[in-house]
Amino acid sequence: MPIIVRDMVKTDSKIENNRPGKINGGAQIDQSRRWFRYIAIEGSAATVFVTLTGGAFLTGMALMLGANDFQIGLLVALPFLMQVAQLASPFLVDKIGGRKKLVIRSALFARQLWWLLIPILLLTGGWRLEALLGIVIISGIIIMLAAPAWLSWMSDLVPERIRGRFFGVRNSWVAFATVGASLIGGIIIDMYESKGMDNVGFAVIVGLSCLSAFIAFLYTNKLPSNPIESEKHKFTLRQMTRPLKDNRYRYLLKTFFIWNFGVGISAAFFAPHMINNLGMSFTLISLYSSIAALVAIALNKPWGALIDRFGCRPVIIICSFAIALVPLIWLLPRKDMIWILLPEVIFSGAFWSGFNLAAFNMPIAYSPREDRIVYLAVFSVLTGLGFFAASILGGLLAQIWVDVNYHFGSYNIINYHILFVLSGILRFLAAAWISSLKEPGSKGIPIMMQFMGYSVIRRLAIGRQILPVVTRFNRRKREN
Repeated sequence: MPIIVRDMVKTDSKIENNRPGKINGGAQIDQSRRWFRYIAIEGSAATVFVTLTGGAFLTGMALMLGANDFQIGLLVALPFLMQVAQLASPFLVDKIGGRKKLVIRSALFARQLWWLLIPILLLTGGWRLEALLGIVIISGIIIMLAAPAWLSWMSDLVPERIRGRFFGVRNSWVAFATVGASLIGGIIIDMYESKGMDNVGFAVIVGLSCLSAFIAFLYTNKLPSNPIESEKHKFTLRQMTRPLKDNRYRYLLKTFFIWNFGVGISAAFFAPHMINNLGMSFTLISLYSSIAALVAIALNKPWGALIDRFGCRPVIIICSFAIALVPLIWLLPRKDMIWILLPEVIFSGAFWSGFNLAAFNMPIAYSPREDRIVYLAVFSVLTGLGFFAASILGGLLAQIWVDVNYHFGSYNIINYHILFVLSGILRFLAAAWISSLKEPGSKGIPIMMQFMGYSVIRRLAIGRQILPVVTRFNRRKREN
């Protein structure tokens, strides 16, 4: 268990009265520490599944099965359309009898369904791409049914006062899992690809992902339910409209819809650009993903501490403007200049880690506890539709511009580059919109920047204090 989590539990000994398993003193702290460890392990194991069945690996699978640019865009867009299924989550919680039951049953079935893909990959025929799409759709819909229930459940298990720091630590565990899964998956694919057995390589990583998903299920099942579930609460259709009548929450919905649209129009095409145009192997792509994850490991805890101290708003504003530059940087790499992706991935990983952590906490902070599952479902659906629409549009544009090839010296401008520029412009506009968000209790950006600057100066001062001592020690050692 990370030291920071133990420290957070100790400083939070007065856990809310509605927390499950309410006990006293050290026993309460030990119980909470155990829950936090389970949540972190569950997230890490689930991330292995998500990594090996998504991103560059899913794109590579689809390309192997003959997918074109529009179908790649569709494959990335589908999970966000499936978020509509989250609207059924509050009703299913009532029907099944609790958030925990819905979460563990949905996760188990949705992820173990991928075992069916292994024989499909080992067979031949043009129907295999449709079979892949079918598994992605069915699995995605089932997992989306439980997503708001999981988020609401976790928000009750983790106290608000340490939520930013805890999920920062959890995200570091997740990032470690991403590194391991990415590297192992990349090496496996390249090893089998060198033998002309790509399909076997993909079948192996699908099997590994399903085994990891089962471990995640076991640890999720160890977590307690919450006493709030013992009170029968019937959700109605009228309740589903409450988030839309809440002016503050409605503005949050608009903001993230615009942001997801700006991100989604190019998101599907970074992986195929690396595979088809930059000629990167899966191992190299995995190294790229691993560096991003390692940067997140280093910065998740500081970002979480800043969120707890200053609020989500200043963090997400700074990160969104920085992230808007990322697709524009992707205009520079080419086969003989792949090294440019090293500073890009460090820059991107640093600010995406802060953005994701703030974006995770904001819908929770903006939603009332009694209707949180409804608010979170509506948030995921409406903001996900923005990403879905943008991904479909991006796929159509990429297919229409498939023959674009302009030469500027040693650079070739292709269809993906146009989408990167368009995404950068839309992200800047969305970041400007995000800057108008209001968050009660949050501090201003100048105050946070001043604090960050002071922290850096203090660390440098400590270094200056230590350095003379080390120098004197080495000098005396040489004299003796």
